[in-house]
Amino acid sequence: MNGTVVIAIVVALGIVGLIVWILRSTDPVARMRSQYLRRVHLPRAQAEESLARHMARLQERHPGKSEAWYLHQILADLKRDRR
Repeated sequence: MNGTVVIAIVVALGIVGLIVWILRSTDPVARMRSQYLRRVHLPRAQAEESLARHMARLQERHPGKSEAWYLHQILADLKRDRR
């Protein structure tokens, strides 16, 4: 009986973990934001300010695009500049 309860709890936790992982990995905007924060090697607050400046600059130059488009451009620029 105790073994069955333990197995059921482990399976339930595994399912919940899988659902959370799937939901987190399917949001491209969140994934690109975290990629930027990892790549700039700045403290989080400074990295977020830097990202906001980049976003504002691109929004002025290319109005009406999606947030994902802006983030893609920022990451591409960062990758290009690191070569």
